[in-house]
Amino acid sequence: MQRLTGRWLRRKIRAFTLIELLVVIAIIGILAAMLLPALNKAREKGYAAKCISNMHQWSLALNMYNDDWSDYYPYDGDEASPVMAVANSNAWFNVLPPYINQRALADQYNAGIFSTVRNPNIWVCQSGTNKNPSVSKTQTIFYYSISTCMHAETATASHTYRRSDFTAPSSTIVFCEEPEDGFPETNGKYDLVTRHSGGSNFVLGDGHVEWIPFFKFCRATNPGCPSPLGQLAWDDSTNGGDWDNKIVPYHWWPFLNASTP
Repeated sequence: MQRLTGRWLRRKIRAFTLIELLVVIAIIGILAAMLLPALNKAREKGYAAKCISNMHQWSLALNMYNDDWSDYYPYDGDEASPVMAVANSNAWFNVLPPYINQRALADQYNAGIFSTVRNPNIWVCQSGTNKNPSVSKTQTIFYYSISTCMHAETATASHTYRRSDFTAPSSTIVFCEEPEDGFPETNGKYDLVTRHSGGSNFVLGDGHVEWIPFFKFCRATNPGCPSPLGQLAWDDSTNGGDWDNKIVPYHWWPFLNASTP
């Protein structure tokens, strides 16, 4: 009886062999390799959902600004000046935030608060690729921007087009994701953002938020923009340009010939 018990104990405490240990490690590695893409995809979906939520907030701010300013849109801003400069006092990033209980960007920068993917909030799309941007009071980074086409091509800080001027508000872009640079505005020529499954989130003229693939909003000289949109100039709002409804699914300009000075 004692002999049998000793043999059983020896079997119970028997350790893994090196081969068995290597097999277990290999299985764990295979499982991890299978799970990581799914986890990354789930994380990206979460980031995309948060970005859409941010865009909804900016849409509300835009609509309330429109209501207060006879349907006009705010100034897009002067990228050559700091966000706290007088030249940017009426820029969208300083006049829209109070409508949604946020601090103007100038106030944040004056307080030393710089929003990045490591310090995310309504100003930031967490799918941004630059994880360590250089940001300071004189060097800004934007993850969102307003369309330059909300004012005439030659205008600067003045109001030009109204929300009520739109011919097709549900398919006209007014607010965009920005490619993580110092520009507070963009258009079909410069909008390169494809960080959400090859596309980008936009606020349209009727206030709704929509994901649009790159090939449906890009324009000529935009690297990688395919035909037919790749043959259209960003500032051409004629019937053969931005308002060629046969080939243009989303408009940058609010109505036919809007860009004509």
